[in-house]
Amino acid sequence: MAFNPAMSWGQQPFACFVAGVLVPTLTYFYFTRIGGKRHISVDPQNIEWDDNDSDSGEDYGDDDNALLMDGKNSSASWSIIDAPYKMVLCVNTSLGMGKGKIAAQCGHAAVGCYKRAQRQCPKALSAWEKTGCAKIAVKCPSEEEMEEIFENAATRGIPVYLVEDAGRTQIAAGSRTVLGLGPAPVKVFDDVTSHLKLM
Repeated sequence: MAFNPAMSWGQQPFACFVAGVLVPTLTYFYFTRIGGKRHISVDPQNIEWDDNDSDSGEDYGDDDNALLMDGKNSSASWSIIDAPYKMVLCVNTSLGMGKGKIAAQCGHAAVGCYKRAQRQCPKALSAWEKTGCAKIAVKCPSEEEMEEIFENAATRGIPVYLVEDAGRTQIAAGSRTVLGLGPAPVKVFDDVTSHLKLM
């Protein structure tokens, strides 16, 4: 059948064939066969992640705060069955940080918790992502209470990340600004942060 400009695209089989099958096929073969030397295939299972590479100067790697749990409290066994999940960000209100500073410090805590959970409880992290990535910010009245919460959470197997400020803006260097907890099943947080008020 010859090309007829009066016919619509749907009525011209050759044009539909060229546009729908031939062009994408040739493009695929060009980029995989002819341009194969430039094609990069990455296996996500074999990627080496460098946790100490961050633009902000934050070190999100494991340190003395990472605790190994015994079998009964093992966060490695958490999965989608334990849903719902949440992440809790405990903000040290005794420091008098501004709203922008609190937001930045909560961001550091969330990223730190995420990276910690990648190693400590990858199934729980995946379940948290699949169930909406719930995050809750609460007021923690003092650094001492933050340390108690840290210990209590760590003994339950909850991933923990404590942000210490670099001291470049509003507060002194080394100030503990935000304690990140989780992601972990909501039921695991009972009596850990339930007494704290929302931000």
